[in-house]
Parts: sequence; structure tokens; C-alpha cells
Amino acid sequence: MKKILYLFLILGCVSCTDPIQIQLDSGSPLIVIDGFINNMRKDQVIRVLHNSDYFSTSPSSPITNAVVTVKDITANKNYTFTYSGNGNYVYKLDTNNLINSVNHIYQLNIALNGYTYTAQTEQKRTAIMSKKAVKISYPFIDTSLFKLGLYDTLMNRNSKPFYTVFLYAVDIADNNPDYYWVKTFRNDTLFNNPNDINTSVDGSGGPVYNSPQPVNYFTPPASFLGFKRYQLGNTCKVEIHSLSYTCYNFLNQAQAQMTNQGLFATTPENVKTNIVSPNGATKAVGWFNVAMTVSDSIIIK
Repeated sequence: MKKILYLFLILGCVSCTDPIQIQLDSGSPLIVIDGFINNMRKDQVIRVLHNSDYFSTSPSSPITNAVVTVKDITANKNYTFTYSGNGNYVYKLDTNNLINSVNHIYQLNIALNGYTYTAQTEQKRTAIMSKKAVKISYPFIDTSLFKLGLYDTLMNRNSKPFYTVFLYAVDIADNNPDYYWVKTFRNDTLFNNPNDINTSVDGSGGPVYNSPQPVNYFTPPASFLGFKRYQLGNTCKVEIHSLSYTCYNFLNQAQAQMTNQGLFATTPENVKTNIVSPNGATKAVGWFNVAMTVSDSIIIK
């Protein structure tokens, strides 16, 4: 289906508006695969969807007839995911059946309409958390015009104290770079805006080589957890997910494209994918990663 975009050009000082009609394609159909799974003792979900047209306001439609499996190639073990609705294919993990093998190679297989889409990744090690990995800062009184803005400050003269939380975690220092995705939650709700994607290399802004210590402590900005604010009674939960090097690059590229705007915006580009689409099949995009994950939480009190 074609859609119409009207552009209005104002030339020089001429006070007239000429409509220019441009026909835009709705875009080629795509299959979107969200294949981020981990070793946590909860349902693992792989999402398989149709993409929606660029100008559509409707949500992406689910694909209900796929056969989704993950194979541990190293251990020759298969995990079958069962469709549960809304494009979600679920595998239930328990204490006896964790996807929990660092350095194992995993392969995603999605059979759909006579074709099989595949992707491979290696499960990487994650960071080490202490028993009190997340710690509460001292309370702050929110009176800064620079923090809230003038309007909000005037409307909140009696602002309540807020707290920030700091992450204490360490990376193993052995000249093998480790890539992490630090996810932050408030009361079990993930901060999931594009700017909330918090990635790190060796717990810092880049690889750390020849460290004099056996571990590297996480440093800002990763350890600041997105500078999120918490009130008394809130719960802050943090998860550190291991990433492959290519997945780390994928998340950073995706974040750059989703936040690419303003005066210094760059030319948009297609975000990479590690999903291999068979010849003749509808192209699939997305990513497959198997993470080793550690987590901690704290109640603000």
C-alpha cells in the first residue's frame, strides 16, 4: 500500500505554500526476531513478529506458526520453545535445566513456512557482584533548576527527597575484554527507553589491558545506573547480562539510530542482524544472544 506525504516548502521571502506530493512505499515485509535469552530461573522468551509499515500506528502482528528451538551445539542439547501468544515463544527454566554453560556455542533455529532461519552465538561470562552490589546514596533534595527545569521546580517547591543507587561490581581482569549490558529496574519495571541502554566493556568505557589487579571495578557511567531516582519504599533491581562482541556493537548501533536526531544527526543506516535468512524467504532482522546474568536488588528505606 502506498502512502502520501505532503511537504510544504517556503522559498525565500515568498509568502506562498506549494504542496509537493511524494509517494512513499510502505516498506518491504520483514520478520522481526527478539532472541535475547539468559540463564536466569524464569521463563525464557523469544519473540517472532511481522514488522509493521513505517507509517502504521498498529502494533506489529505476531507470527503464530513458527517452530522455535535453541541448540547447545557444544553439549548437543536442544531446547524447544512453545508458543504462548502475542508472538512469544517460551521455554520454562528450572534449577535442573538452566541454559548455563559459559563458552558454549548456541544456535537458534526458527522453522517458518518451509524455511529455517538460523543464528549462532557464544555464551560469555558475566561480571561478579558482591553480596551488596547495589548501594543507596545519601538523599538529595530536588531544588535545582537544572535538574527539574524551571516549571517543574516552581510546581514542586516542597520536593520530596530522592535517592540514587550505585552499582558495585567487578570484571575479571585477564586481557580478554568482556562486554556487558546493565539493566536497571524500578519496582520490577525495566527502564527501557533508548537512552537507558547501558553497555560497558570491562565495566568501563573501553577494554582494560594489563590491569595491575585481578579484577576491574565498574566505573561511571555504567555504575551510575542511568542516574535514576528512587523514593522511599521503591525497589531498585540491577541485572548484568553478558554480551558477545557483535551483540555489544548491535545494541550500541541500535541505540544510536533510535536517538539519532537534532542538529548533528547522522544519515540513518540499517541496524545489523545476526539472523541468517534463507534464499527466497522473507528477510529477518533482530538479534540472538545467550547471556550469563547476575542480579541484585535493594529496597530504599
